[in-house]
Amino acid sequence: MAGPGPATHPVQVPPVRPLYRFAATTLGASMWFFLMYRAKKDGPALLGWKHPWDH
Repeated sequence: MAGPGPATHPVQVPPVRPLYRFAATTLGASMWFFLMYRAKKDGPALLGWKHPWDH
C-alpha cells in the first residue's frame, strides 16, 4: 500500500494570463459548436456511416 505522499506537488504550474484562458475557452467552445452544427446538418457523413458522394 502506498503511504501519504509529499505535502506539495513536485511540478509548479505558473499562473496563466487571463487573455490566454479566455482565448482557450473561446476556441474550445467554438470547436464544439461547429462539430454540433455539422452533426446536425450531416451526421452520418461526419461519422463515416455514409459517403457524401453516394446517393
